[in-house]
Amino acid sequence: MPGMASMGEMLNNIAHQWRQPLNNIGLIIQALECNYELGLLTEGEMKAQVAQAMETLQFMSRTIDDFRCFLRAEKDKENFVVNDVVKSTIDFIRATFEHNDIVVRFDANEPVVAVGYANQYSQVILNVLNNARDVLVERKVTAPLITITASNDRNQALVTVHDNGGGIDEAILPKIFDPFFTSKEQGKGTGIGLYMSKVIIEQNMSGSVSARNIHGGASFSILLPSAGPASEPVPLPFS
Repeated sequence: MPGMASMGEMLNNIAHQWRQPLNNIGLIIQALECNYELGLLTEGEMKAQVAQAMETLQFMSRTIDDFRCFLRAEKDKENFVVNDVVKSTIDFIRATFEHNDIVVRFDANEPVVAVGYANQYSQVILNVLNNARDVLVERKVTAPLITITASNDRNQALVTVHDNGGGIDEAILPKIFDPFFTSKEQGKGTGIGLYMSKVIIEQNMSGSVSARNIHGGASFSILLPSAGPASEPVPLPFS
C-alpha cells in the first residue's frame, strides 16, 4: 500500500494527464454544436467525432491502470514499435495542436522497436509534446513546429522531439526534470510531467531522457533498449 505522499503524487499525475483529454473532448463537443447550428454536420462527421471522443475516454480509462503500474511495476516488459506509439499519440492530441496552428511532423527512415511499456511510453511522448505546445503558445511563435524523429541508435531506440520555441533558459535547464519544478506562471504548471517522464523512462524502463537547446529550440532525447527492427514495415514518414 503506497503512503499518503505517493498517493498524492499519483493523483496529481492523473490530474495532469487528464487535462489534455478533457480539453480534447470539449473541442469535439464545441465542433459538433457549431457544425450542427451551421447545418454542416453530416452523419459521417458525427460518427467520426463521436469515435474520437470515445477513443479519448478509453485513453483516460487506461491512464488509471498506467499510473497503478507507475507505482507498482506489475506488468512484464514487452517489445513495441515506437513508430506506432508516436503516431497514435500524435493522433490523440491532433485536435488541440491544430487549434493552436501547431504543425507536428514525424520523420523516421525505419521501424524502431523498443523494450518497455508502450502505454507509459505514450505518456512520456504526450508530456513532452504538451510541454512544447505550451511554450509555443505562450511565446506566440510564428509558424510553430514540432519535429519528432525515431531511429535505431546502435542497441537503443532513439526518439527526439524538437520545437522552434526558442529553447529553455540555460539557468533552469538542469532543473526541468526536478519534481514540482515549473517555469510557468502560478497555477499554469504542476512541475510533474517531465519529472514523471524521467522516472518512467529511467527507472521503469532502464532508458534515459535528456534535454538541450539546439537550432533555435528545445530538443528532448528519449533512449530505450532496442529490440531490433520490426518484422513488418511501418508506413513513414507521418506528418
